[in-house]
Amino acid sequence: MWHRVLDLWRHNRIALLAFVAVLCLVGFFAFKSVSQFIYWSDPQHQNQPLAGWMTPRYVAQSYQVPPKVIQEAFDLDPAAPPRRISLDRLAKENGQTIETLQSRVDIAVAAWRAENPGASQ
Repeated sequence: MWHRVLDLWRHNRIALLAFVAVLCLVGFFAFKSVSQFIYWSDPQHQNQPLAGWMTPRYVAQSYQVPPKVIQEAFDLDPAAPPRRISLDRLAKENGQTIETLQSRVDIAVAAWRAENPGASQ
């Protein structure tokens, strides 16, 4: 088998390197997909109470709603470029508390789920 690899290396070096690069990329994205699936399938990560370290995107994934629902609940401009902002910072910028944000999320998520029964993202 190794003689075939060496033959490919000698005669088709660019193709072999491209193949190995593609294999590495496939492996990376497969690992990332599987790890995300395992993480979000854990009931401990679903519908978590808000914490200051969370981002709006994390909250949307935890509550299994589209990011737009959380953006509207937090009065974020959906047309603006995405910001990686923690809920602590978001609450501080808007003069609110995490508890206030939690109640807004609860109301928005309940409304979205009532409009979309059986849907998740």
